[in-house]
Amino acid sequence: MPKVSYTSFLSQHVEAGSSAALSDAYHAVRRIPYGSTGERDPVKIIANNLGSCSGKHILLRDVLREMGRQAEIITMFTHFNRGIPSHPAMPPDLRAMVEGEDVCDFHHYVRVRTGRRWTKLDATWHDALIRYGFSVNCDWRGHGNTTLAATPIREYPPVEDLAAWKVQLLTKLNPEQRELRARFFRRLTEWMMTL
Repeated sequence: MPKVSYTSFLSQHVEAGSSAALSDAYHAVRRIPYGSTGERDPVKIIANNLGSCSGKHILLRDVLREMGRQAEIITMFTHFNRGIPSHPAMPPDLRAMVEGEDVCDFHHYVRVRTGRRWTKLDATWHDALIRYGFSVNCDWRGHGNTTLAATPIREYPPVEDLAAWKVQLLTKLNPEQRELRARFFRRLTEWMMTL
C-alpha cells in the first residue's frame, strides 16, 4: 500500500504522539465491518470499509509498522465455526453450519511487540456483532492479548505475503472442506451485511 494511504488512515484515526495510539489504530481497523469477500488488498479494505480477517490483519500489520511498531501476522489452522456464537437471529442454514460439522479455515491475527513481549491482536469482528455474542474486543485499551476469533489448532510462522500464503494453504483442504468453507463464509457475510 502506498505510504500516503497509511498516513491518511492514521491521521483520521490516531492522535499523533498519543499514549493510546496503539489501541486507537487497532480499533480503527477492528471497526471496519467484517466481510469475507476474498479481498485482501489494504487499499481496497479502506476504500470499501469492508474486509475479511486476512485483509483487515494485513492492514493492521502495515499500519502498526507505519507507526514504528514491530508487527507480524500469525496464521492458524482452526475450525472457524466453533468460535462463532449460534444466535436465533441467524438464518437457519447458517445456524446449522455454526452448530454442525467443523468448518476448516486458516485464520489470522497480528502479533505486535509491546515492550519485551508480543501481544496478540485479533481485529476480525466489528461492533455491530456485540449484541450477537461475538468476541468483539471493543474494550481493549492497549494492554494484554485480545480474544482471538477462533481457537488455534496449529499455528504457522509469520510470512510477509499473506495473500499468496492463504491461497497455498487453502489448497491443502480437500474439495468437500473447501466447498463447506466457501458456503459458510458466503452465508456468514450475507447475514452480517443485513445487520
